[in-house]
Amino acid sequence: MKKPACISTIILNWNRAACLKKTVESYLSTINAPYQLIVVDNASTDGSVAYLREIEASGKAHVVYLDENIGGLAYNKVFDLANDQMPGQAQGKLSGKLNGELIHLSENDQLFLSGWCEHARESFELFDDLGQLSLFADVPTDDEAWGAKPSKLRFRKGKILYEAQHSLGTSCIMRAELVFKHGVRITNLACADVKLPADEMISIAVKAAGFWCAWSDRYYVRNLGHEVAEFEANEEYYRTNYANKGIGVEGWQARIAAQHAQPKFIRESAMFPDRHAVPEKTEAPVKGKAARLWSMFDTRTPEVETLDFIYALTRLMKPAVALETNTWLGLTTCAVAKAQRANGFGEITTLESDADVQATAIKNIAAYGLAPIVKAILGDDLPAGTRQKFDLAIFNAAPNQQIDRFLKFRDYLANDCIVVFCDAYGSFSTIADEISSLRTRGLISVFPLPTPRGLLIGRVIRSGL
Repeated sequence: MKKPACISTIILNWNRAACLKKTVESYLSTINAPYQLIVVDNASTDGSVAYLREIEASGKAHVVYLDENIGGLAYNKVFDLANDQMPGQAQGKLSGKLNGELIHLSENDQLFLSGWCEHARESFELFDDLGQLSLFADVPTDDEAWGAKPSKLRFRKGKILYEAQHSLGTSCIMRAELVFKHGVRITNLACADVKLPADEMISIAVKAAGFWCAWSDRYYVRNLGHEVAEFEANEEYYRTNYANKGIGVEGWQARIAAQHAQPKFIRESAMFPDRHAVPEKTEAPVKGKAARLWSMFDTRTPEVETLDFIYALTRLMKPAVALETNTWLGLTTCAVAKAQRANGFGEITTLESDADVQATAIKNIAAYGLAPIVKAILGDDLPAGTRQKFDLAIFNAAPNQQIDRFLKFRDYLANDCIVVFCDAYGSFSTIADEISSLRTRGLISVFPLPTPRGLLIGRVIRSGL
């Protein structure tokens, strides 16, 4: 069995003793071997040093004490120390070099959650050209006050990451070769009052070395330094910081106000309570409501609310045979099959052309005990000689394929078959006019439901052309 990659973690600290303690203690309670933990202190004056002396004496971490605050450059001091080049201003000393295949940079405001290190190791193992990974998602949690980041879904062997279109934050995990072979180093923002790491320069250097940068599929740490409760508990500290950042104090305060105004709700699925739901990342509002009020599991699976609706629809209409195109990870399939199991009868045929994707879907279907109800087909076509007429059809294809798929399978759909088009009527697609043309031709009757990605419910009409 392959030995797991060693993670060498460097926590940067300056004058946030309470946050630092939470960061270190949550790290030690969630990390598993092999690992190294180093804390570098930027000449704190708030009591941090007393705590660091304690954990240093306990042998839980190596500590490097600097006699001046040099901001993000302190990470570079640890890199140099690992190569036996630490300048004389350091009062601490590492026993040996950084030996991790993965170099983990963390600021002192992270609350590590169970599973983060397994997630990191798996991500770098599956994506061999991944250079930098954030343990944050690209859409903020409901407790944070910052904006969503543009990204693109990447998938391999059941693992989802989101490729960052711009830069990640300083807190991240990198391949060690980027530091020691490609010379990636940390720089500071050009501001006079506060020495802050220049986040974007790290990602720029990683991409220049031929790697890509990723957000995680969900948060594997709580980002305390972006949560409103932390802002309000240490207001002067953050006011000073944001005065030196691009959005400024006014932008920071506007984010806090927006977060306070957001409704407080339960973000989970009735059908899949075991899965981690996150805010929907669609940008366009829905009838004046922010899209993030909806939830998602990923950007290709229909919204959580849509999955719950499909379950309820199947329970209500009780289809004997259902058809789905583009299985993806199988959660829409499972929503239908769960309802059919509750109904006491019925089965669903689902089509998927990507073998890697289908393998993950089959695992998900089996995990919910639904394999006897589901006929999973690898490919875009029904088997030759298929004679059954489906009384529920769900089209999950890409927006530019939905109409073609409907026309392709129309002869297999029973009269009055209920048709569901996911991702069909909003900012994610441009098929509304095409579906209207089908209605004009008398092939289908449809009505839209307002969701971030768009949901169309239709009924097959046989009297048309």
